[in-house]
This record gives sequence, structure tokens and C-alpha cells, in this order.
Amino acid sequence: MHKQKRASAASGRVLPFIQDGDYFFEKGIKAYNRRDLYTAKKMFERAVTFQPEEPSFLCQLASTLAEIGEYEESNKYLLNALEQSGSDLSECHFFLANNFAHLGMYSDAEEHARLYMAIDPNGEFVEDTQELLDLISLETGSKTSSLPLSTEEELIKLHDEARQSIERGDLPLAQQQLREIISNHPKFWAAYNNLALTHFYKSEFDEAMDVLQDVLDKNPGNLNALCNLAIFLFHLGMDEPGGKLVERLKTVHPMHPEHRYKLGNTFGLLEEHLYANKWLQSLRKSSFVYDPVTTHMLAVSYYALGQKDLSLKTWKKVIDLDPEGHVAPFYLEKAQKDELTITGGDYQYRIPTNNQNKPKKDRQVKAMEHIQQVRKGLEKNKITHLFLLRGNKNEEAYETLREFCLRKEESLLVKEIAATIMLEHQPERAVKLVHDDTSVEVGMASEIISMAMDVLLLVKEMGSALDEHVLFYWAEAIKFAETTGERIFDNQKAIAAAIDHLARKQKGRSTQKSVAEQYEITVSVLSLRIKKLISWVNRNV
Repeated sequence: MHKQKRASAASGRVLPFIQDGDYFFEKGIKAYNRRDLYTAKKMFERAVTFQPEEPSFLCQLASTLAEIGEYEESNKYLLNALEQSGSDLSECHFFLANNFAHLGMYSDAEEHARLYMAIDPNGEFVEDTQELLDLISLETGSKTSSLPLSTEEELIKLHDEARQSIERGDLPLAQQQLREIISNHPKFWAAYNNLALTHFYKSEFDEAMDVLQDVLDKNPGNLNALCNLAIFLFHLGMDEPGGKLVERLKTVHPMHPEHRYKLGNTFGLLEEHLYANKWLQSLRKSSFVYDPVTTHMLAVSYYALGQKDLSLKTWKKVIDLDPEGHVAPFYLEKAQKDELTITGGDYQYRIPTNNQNKPKKDRQVKAMEHIQQVRKGLEKNKITHLFLLRGNKNEEAYETLREFCLRKEESLLVKEIAATIMLEHQPERAVKLVHDDTSVEVGMASEIISMAMDVLLLVKEMGSALDEHVLFYWAEAIKFAETTGERIFDNQKAIAAAIDHLARKQKGRSTQKSVAEQYEITVSVLSLRIKKLISWVNRNV
């Protein structure tokens, strides 16, 4: 290599620098080791592009995708690696088992866990695999999952619909959906826990307790039920039984990140800051590290334990994760001035209100409000809710939209959507919008957002769910149009198809040809919109 460099220098020629799969793989490993997972993902993807049949490249990309929470995409590469290697890579089955467990697809998780142990009974991950099988047993309440894959996927879909009903505030519908799930699948414990929450939100405290007790009678180790019960007891002023339960929870040591998050969140709300910090710290090597809510809770626990420097550093990270958010800047400023007195309410991802810290005698009255804040929806759920309000032109809907525009903690995009819907309903009434401590009046609906909402309706009419993937690309398309001035929403079918195709690709297979046919446009028109949107999304990579 050194001779080659000298030869090229002597002749005055510049030899091209060869970038192959190994080059990008090495760059990916360096990024992975410094925990820059999104750069690592991009490098490994390039390595796979050069050498799509190299199992080590596929496995490393799959591992990185799993760490950032893209479990379905990770599974795609793991299955590809198994196909390329002739099933020699036993660890792929272990990683597949973990991914399926994260997705709640326990029958698949158990199948791959047992395959790993059969293929490599003395392998590196045998103990971890056994722990995973124990966890699956705990979640399902049986040693084996009896649900076929199609039934399990349908169950997950039904449960997700019930959770969406809760997030919309339609609690009677959610209760009906959850009771139906429980009737057909009496060991699906997640449905019981959410049913208990719906009762608690409605101040039906006896019913909420009955549901949790039913879970714990049938599945005594159900961690979510135990955590919910502890929160309920303290909010109802039942400190003695609540205290005993908390002491029991302190002896629990779960493996699954979701369970560790639940413990950290529960201990935080109950002002057990040391244990909250312990479990929240344990999530730093999981996909939760990219979640601003979890990172905020970790910062709160640091501050409560007197570790001010760590809390300030962690709130700065929240700002990086959620640059448009107002929660972390509020807490950062207060912490720098030593003006914080931490309570359980501070673990909620919102700016505290003046009446946040009520004495225990008021907790029963405020129970629903507190718990709803704990389960505060993601921005995608707010956007979906606003989209549904667009078709509701009564005064109550208008007042709900007005409240969105006045909330300092909401993102600007959410407020712009709300303001546009209000001006579509009543164009003669200017809308007051508060952002960055500034109040402005908006007198005209945003043409871009109006057209964008029409596009979202078209995607929905084509049969696609308005999930986080669709709404991500939709929001990016709005930013692209607003920033560049390009009128990509003029051809609504084309941009709707591009958004739909990119979202489908995140969840599985999709071809431009099939999507173009569905939307009755040409592949070339679709391809152009896709390229523009991908280029915009990847502009900072």
C-alpha cells in the first residue's frame, strides 16, 4: 500500500479511493462503539449494499436496528443472514427471539429461543435465552404460547385499537374493546391492565381494583399490574398497603427493558428516587436511550439524589432529542438556579402546574388527571386526534383546538395544524397562537397544511393506518414544502403515494409499481416524489 502511494505520487496520478463493503463496515463498527447508532446503521446499510450476501454485515445491521427499536426491520436482515449462511448462525435465532418478544409476538419469540438452544446448547446466550423463555412464560401465563401467528397478530391489532381509544379519551369504547379481548383471550394480561386504567380514569376506583386483583389472582407475578396497583393505592391515600407493595417491588429484577421502564417510572411517581434512578439508568443500553420522556425522568432522578451536574447534562440531552420541546429547557433553567423541589409529579413529561403537588387528601379527586398525564400520548397521537377534529365543526371541537394553540409545551407543527383547522371552520375569526413565549394572531389558514391534511385523508382512504411511519413522512413533507417553497402537495395523489410507500417499506415489503397502480399514477411520478422526500429526510446524515 505504501509502495502504491509512492508510485502514484511519483507519477503525479491520483488513484481513486476504493469504498467497498469492508470500508463501510469498519466505519459502522467505529460509530457503533461510540454509541452513535444512527450513523452506524447508515454505514452498515451501505456495507450491505456492496455485499448483500455477507452474513456478518447483515447481523451487525440487524443488531443496530434492534437497539434503536426497529425490530421488524432487524428481523428482515436476521432472516436474510440465516438464509445466506444455511442456518449456521445460531445467534440469529437468539436475536430474532428478542425482537419478537419486544413486538409482543411471543409464539415466534419462543420458537426462535428454543431453536437457538437446540442448535447451540452450550452457546454464549444460553442463560439469556432461558431468562427470555421465563419472561415469555411470565407474560403469557403458560409454558408455551398456544396462539397461532395469525391469531396473535390479530390480537395485537385489536389491543392497539383499544389503546388508541384510550388515547382519544373514548373510555367507554376502550372498555368494550378490552372486555371483548379478555373474553376471547383470558390470559392476555395487557388487556386487563389497560381495562383497570380506563376504570381509574373514570374514577371507578372499586372496579379498577377488582380488575387488577383478577389479574394478580390468575397471574401473581404480573409486573405491570403490581406497578399500577401501587400507584392506585398511593393516589387513593392507602399508604400502608401501598408501602408494603413498594417494598415487594424493590426485590424485583426484570430483564426486559419494558419492565425496567415500568419500574423506573413507578418508583419515580412514588418518590422512590434511588430505585427510579437505578432502573432508568439500566435502560441506557436499550432503545429507550433515544426517548426524551425516559431521559427526562432519569434527569429528575439525578437531581432528586443531589447529583446536579449529571441532571443538567441529562436535561441537555433531552433538548437534543426533542429540540422543539419546552419541558427540558424549563427544568434546566430551574435546576441551574436551584429552584427545583422534586416530587413524583416531576417525572411526568410536562411543565408542572401550580397545583401539581396537592396533599394526599386531594389525590382521589385528582387521580384520573394524574394517571392520564403519566400516559400522555405521543405527538403522533395528537396529530391523529387533530385530524379527526377537522371533520367535527361544533363549538366543543373548536374550543379543544383553541386550547392546543395556547399550550406552550406543544410543538409548533401541532399548533399550526390546530390553527389551520380552526380557520377552515371559522375563517372570519383570527386564531391566537402561543409559541416561544410570544403570542401571535393567525388570520388565514395555511395552504400547505390544508393540502397536507387532504393528502393524509387520501392515504387513509387508500386503506393505510395513520401510524407513526405515515405521520413521520407526512410531517417531513410539510417541513420540506415550508422550507424549500416547492409545491409538492399540488399533486396530492403523488405525494400521498410517496408517503404511503415509504411508510410501508418501514413495516415490510412494498413496491413502487404496486403503490403507483393503487394511486393511479405513473412509477416515474411516484419515484420523483420518493427521491425528493428521502433526500430531505437524509439531509443532515
